[in-house]
Amino acid sequence: MDSYIQSLEDLGFTGLEAEVYTALLKESPSTGYRIAQIIGKPAANVYKSIQSLEVKGAVLIDESTHRFCRAIPVRELLDQLERQFRAKKQRADTLMAHLIPPDEDDRVYQLKSPDQVIERCRRMLNQAREIVVIDAFPAVLEQFGPDIENAVKRSVRIAVNVYRPWHMPGAEIFEREDGEKIISRWPGEWINMVADGETYLIGLLDRAMKQVIQAVWSASPYLSWVYHSALIMELQFGPVRKKIIEGVPTDKLQALIRHYDDFFPLNAPGYRKLMERFHTFNSKEGS
Repeated sequence: MDSYIQSLEDLGFTGLEAEVYTALLKESPSTGYRIAQIIGKPAANVYKSIQSLEVKGAVLIDESTHRFCRAIPVRELLDQLERQFRAKKQRADTLMAHLIPPDEDDRVYQLKSPDQVIERCRRMLNQAREIVVIDAFPAVLEQFGPDIENAVKRSVRIAVNVYRPWHMPGAEIFEREDGEKIISRWPGEWINMVADGETYLIGLLDRAMKQVIQAVWSASPYLSWVYHSALIMELQFGPVRKKIIEGVPTDKLQALIRHYDDFFPLNAPGYRKLMERFHTFNSKEGS
């Protein structure tokens, strides 16, 4: 029962409203007095909750003297709440669209919830213009499949370091041979991402992805570009090292390196922004 109550509280119901609605699902139609007896709460408080639930569209009340109550079906309630949320979201988006945070912000921010980590990564993927580099464990990587696919369709270059076989047409996939060993050594699911060399996120969630062990995000072009470069070098090192050990001829090895040089441009947006900032800084110093 507690899990039912909690799920309704997560949707904006008070604890008592959740109890009343759940009781009515089991015994409808019923009077407010009867529901108060079932859940062991004061009748006056239950009547107020029923009125509130009626306003929310969660219960129906007949017009007879006894005022019998009936809970609407769960699916109908959830669909109704979803429509209401979408309408409120659209209104907020329309009213607040002009409120845009300033671009210049080199601070490093802590992320405290898994939802915040996932949504921030999705936003980075959806806003990327040229290239995204990802290093992620399997469970958390699956959260971004549609976003990565959409980025590829927009001709964004996607490079992914994976620890189990993973397929995404159009993306450059780097599979770690020792992936299972690495996964077993860590207590959770990590996600490391750099978008356009402009923003980066480093996060470690627990195995169930219910808690953040540690996660940070920043739009510092310097820090982002440094981490972008480091991830790229790590991704390239594995396959190049493997080819060297296998004794691949020099010409094929050079072709592989040229392929990576073409895939990972040296003038991604983060680098350009960084150079513009250095130019501005040097101009100020010389004045």
